[in-house]
Amino acid sequence: MYQLFSPPKHLQNLVRYYWLLDLSTEDKNLTEYIFAYPYVNWVFTLGMPYTVKDNSSGALLIKDTRILGPRTNFAEYLHPEGNLAFGVTFQFGSTLPIFKEETKLLTNKIILQEDILPGSNWLTPFFNEVNLDIFIPSLTRQISQLAGDTPKNGYCLWNQFLDLIINQQHYTTTAYCLAKELSVSQRHLQRITLQYAGLPPKQIQSMIRCRLAIRHIQKTGFTPDFFHYGYFDQNHFIKEVKRWSGHTPGTLFSLLSKV
Repeated sequence: MYQLFSPPKHLQNLVRYYWLLDLSTEDKNLTEYIFAYPYVNWVFTLGMPYTVKDNSSGALLIKDTRILGPRTNFAEYLHPEGNLAFGVTFQFGSTLPIFKEETKLLTNKIILQEDILPGSNWLTPFFNEVNLDIFIPSLTRQISQLAGDTPKNGYCLWNQFLDLIINQQHYTTTAYCLAKELSVSQRHLQRITLQYAGLPPKQIQSMIRCRLAIRHIQKTGFTPDFFHYGYFDQNHFIKEVKRWSGHTPGTLFSLLSKV
């Protein structure tokens, strides 16, 4: 099934993990249910094509190498028997120096690798002949070369913004007050979050708290804990879960339990 690989230490600020989805030795297929997802993925199709069913743009058959941007809508990933795919999941907000595109241009997009990295054709492996022991070090070197020097001012502000929400629990703070905490204007904060994450500040806040609340409830089984994440009642929580997943919490937990 899925195998996760840690990136080398010098890339850990850019790469969350490498992953391999291997159904080549199993007589089964796999359906993944993906709701609002803030990460950019670089996905190399090594085996059978797979299908992404998006709740806004329909079904797309993928049989090559794609950049999958952050999602604000629900999707199903349908992996057939025998599928083999390798991917890079980047840290939240880290891809600007790699793809040289503001992340807002990637949001809810599935982009052909050659459209965003025209000089990297060699990174598309021959699907049935790839040797991952050789390919992963080559990809690691290429990511290092593409990244170069990470822009310091904007990236530092981006990480400070994330810390406000995740570590200091500003789950309901207004965008104006978040910007004030960071000593910048609200417009400048929005420009930074769109540049690095492809989403405005309040959308990021909403997405993060929803994911954290769902993860916590999955772990503890204690539903009233959603109050801790800034939801003022159960209807508020249900509404936000449906916004990002397309499902009620009960249906979503049922789907996640099957993954």
